[in-house]
Amino acid sequence: MITKDPNAAAQKPAQAEYDNLDLTRSRRRRLLKIGAPAMAAAITLGMLGRSQLHGQVDPLQIIPLAQGYSPKNNVIMHVKGPSDVLQADLVFQPGAGAGWHMHPGPVVVVVKSGALTEIHSNGCTTVHPTGSVFFEQAGEVHNAVNQTGGVTELVATFIFPAGTQPLISVPDPGVACSH
Repeated sequence: MITKDPNAAAQKPAQAEYDNLDLTRSRRRRLLKIGAPAMAAAITLGMLGRSQLHGQVDPLQIIPLAQGYSPKNNVIMHVKGPSDVLQADLVFQPGAGAGWHMHPGPVVVVVKSGALTEIHSNGCTTVHPTGSVFFEQAGEVHNAVNQTGGVTELVATFIFPAGTQPLISVPDPGVACSH
């Protein structure tokens, strides 16, 4: 189905520019400098645009599920031995929580919408807003709660030893934050 898009005129110059890109080494380096988020968006928009323009499906489509930013400078993710990987869409209704738990391997979480409050084993909290990324280390005891009035959606990648569960329930440490 073709519909008239009032923004189509504004999109045509960007599409023409994308179609004419000559990805020489110097141009690739310049594109890399604009950062992965902008590059992923440009690739995705370009692929969607070409597919729609020519009525064909590109051989490779990159369809973002969620994207976020982390200011962390040193992320270490390590699992010894065979591993299982689970990517999941987690939807927290207002007031819902995961309960106190830990993971047997590292987890990468992107907050797609809403905000998630992480309660650490020391009782202190961290609020992760929409568009943020956070990392959980193996064995880190915590709880995750949606304390907003709306739905919070996350995309999480769990990496854990083969044959184990990605989330293990633990008792509430019962500690109050001293900060």
